[in-house]
Order: sequence, then C-alpha cells, then structure tokens
Amino acid sequence: MKRQDEIRESYIRVFILVCASIFFLFESDVHSIYTAYEYGHKTFQKQLFSNISNASSSEESLCETNTSSQAYKDEQVVQQVVARWGVYINLAQGVPLVFSSLLFSSLSDSMGRKPFLFIVAIGLFTKQLLMTLAMVMEWNIYLFPFFTLIEGASGSWITENAITFAIVADITNAGKHRSFLMTVLGVVSGIGYSVGTFVSGYIVTEIGYEYSMAMSCGSAGLAIMMICFIPETVSKTQRLKSKFSFIGNLKDMIQFYTKDDPSSPSSTRFRYLTAILAFYFIMGAKFGAFAFEVFYLLNSPFCFSPKKISIFETIKTSLSKLVVILGMRPMQRCLMDELIALIGILSCTAMFLLFGVAQTETFLYIGVLFGSIAVGENICNLSSSVIGGAIYSETVALYRGTAYFVLTGFLVLSAFLLLAFIKNDKKNQNRKDYIAVE
Repeated sequence: MKRQDEIRESYIRVFILVCASIFFLFESDVHSIYTAYEYGHKTFQKQLFSNISNASSSEESLCETNTSSQAYKDEQVVQQVVARWGVYINLAQGVPLVFSSLLFSSLSDSMGRKPFLFIVAIGLFTKQLLMTLAMVMEWNIYLFPFFTLIEGASGSWITENAITFAIVADITNAGKHRSFLMTVLGVVSGIGYSVGTFVSGYIVTEIGYEYSMAMSCGSAGLAIMMICFIPETVSKTQRLKSKFSFIGNLKDMIQFYTKDDPSSPSSTRFRYLTAILAFYFIMGAKFGAFAFEVFYLLNSPFCFSPKKISIFETIKTSLSKLVVILGMRPMQRCLMDELIALIGILSCTAMFLLFGVAQTETFLYIGVLFGSIAVGENICNLSSSVIGGAIYSETVALYRGTAYFVLTGFLVLSAFLLLAFIKNDKKNQNRKDYIAVE
C-alpha cells in the first residue's frame, strides 16, 4: 500500500505519461486507417484498370466526373471492390475485438493495467509494421485483413481507452478532480485522432503511402516507450482480492438490462434498454459512415486527393469537438440531457442527408456544420462498420449516397427511442429517484 500511496502522490507524472501514450496510440491508429484505405483504393484501381491508373503521384485523384464515360463506370466497380475489402478489414478487427476488449479490461483488475497496455500497443505496432512491409514489397492487398486481425485480438484502441481511464481512477479519489482528469484524457485522445487524420494525407501526398504507414508505426513505437515508464497502479493486494470470472461478468452484464433495480420504485429495465438501443443506433450510424467515407470522398463528383480528405475530415472532427466543449455547459443549464442528445441526433441526421445528396464540396461543408452540433461519442460493436461498408459496396453503382440514407434511418430510430425514454421519464417521474454517486 505504501507504493500505492506514492503513486497517488505523484499522480501528475503518471497522468502525463498516460496522456502521452494515448495520444501516440490514437494518432497512430487513425493515421494508419486513412493511409490503408487510400492505398487500398489506389491498388485496386491499378489492378482492375491499369489503363486508367498510370499516374504515379499520390496527389492526383484518378476519378472521373463525367457520369456517361467508361472511366466513371470503371470507378464504380473499383468502389464496390474496395468497399467490400474494407468490410473484410472491419470484420477482422471487430470479431476478435468483441472478446479481447471484454477479457483484457476485466483481467486488468486482477493482473494489473500495464501488461495489457503493452499488449494493445504491441499489437498495433505489429499490424502497421506488416502493412508497411506489404506496401514496400507490394504483397497481396488481401493480406491486410489478416494484419488487422492482430490488432483486434490485442484489444485495439477500445481496450487502451478503458484501461487508461481505469488508471486515472486508480490514482485519484472520486469527485470533480477525477472527472476533470478523465475529461482531459478524452481531449488528449481527440487531439491525437485529429493529428492522425490531418497528417496522413500530407505525408501520403509528399512522400508516399509506405512512408505514411511507417510513420504511423513509429507513433505506435513511441506509445510503447511511454508505457514503459508508467508504473503499475494496481497493488499486489488489490490483485489478489480481485477474482476474474468471464462467465460471471457476462451474467452481470445481462442482468443489468433484464433485472429491475429493487431500490427504485419504478421499472428501470425499460429505461436501460431504450437508452442502450438509442446509443447503439447513434453509434451504428457514426461508425458505419466512417467505414466507407474515405471511398465516398475519393469517388465522383468530389474526387478528393488524400491531402484534401485529411483537411476535410480534420475540420469535421475538430468542429464537432469544439462545439461539444463550448456548448455542453450552456445547453445543460436550460435543457435536460435527453433533449441535448435529441438535438445532436437531428443535427447528425441533417449532415447525413446533405452528404447523401451532395453534388459539390459546398454541400459537404454545410453538412459538417450541421453535424458539429451532434453530441455523444463512444464505443459501438463491430456490426456498424461492417453494415456501413457492406451497404456502400452493394449500392454505390445504384446511387452513391444510398448508404448515408440507410444510416439516417438508424438516427431516426434512435430519435424515436429517445422520445420514448423522455415520455417514460415524465410519466414515472424518474428524475426524483436520481442519487448522486460519489
């Protein structure tokens, strides 16, 4: 316990190292995703239609805006193939991630936080190292899902996020100070996400895909270095007391949504199920769009270059974060949380509709303005990215914006669920039962 007290006293040093590790890991992860998707599009274009892919520069988009030309029709074939390849990548990451994230996050209570931070970072580093070699040596593009399987099995950013928040809880006492540090940690991960998004396109444009992937691999290496200096925050006594049961954890999770809270006079089951379903559909739309948005922007009529994609996605992400940071507190003073979430859903719905019908960049940026009002961002399971990529792959030849319209349906469903939640709250006066947790 003496060492544990020392760690708490030097929590600032520990917190800075945790922030540095999560910054590099998020930068690395997002950087590699954009690079891999853009590389995949170019590779399939060269493989399927070498006659239209003789340009060597990463700067130039080879997409055709004339919808009646053969080149345009060829590009739609490329879009279908590369989107389906993206589905394989998301499946390779998502299926093992469902189990590894649950397992590692829980085991960190009984085995310590640090080993699993290493597993996540080393898994990401290995994936990106293999992808770098694949680009340099021009290996089969269908090896990329197998490389991504390594990241999914090692827990990916979801496990890293969960464990870093657990470390903050280990080194601080419950209260506003802990909440503030967790907020800072979330901001740092968001900055890492934005930096990774921004630099990927510039590096691809200036020096090439393989160098961009190598630099993302370097960021993962820096994350590993930072983790080396993070002390273990779970004492041996705490580890001995904590007993892990995978089946027990699953049972507790199921009971949370199927068994009513005996301390509450009104039923909580409906509220839990409604809230989680609304959350699922919101995040399903968000991650579903992420799975194909790079390909959508590379396609006609936008024909974005990697650099332009980086600028656009950075503006979209940063503006959304800024609005949340500046607008959340004023909105909470005059609106209940459920209404704030409903405003976010409506704004995101407007963004998806505008993206779906957009014919020019102006419509895209107007959509970004609407989407920046959206509030709420966290983890969703693998199905959202798989569904999004699959829908885009099968509908791009019919109408390129169809996938956005389908995901808009997810948001409409979540809006109805939130309205049902609000109605139930008012009917049962559930807010009277709220108890502040220290």
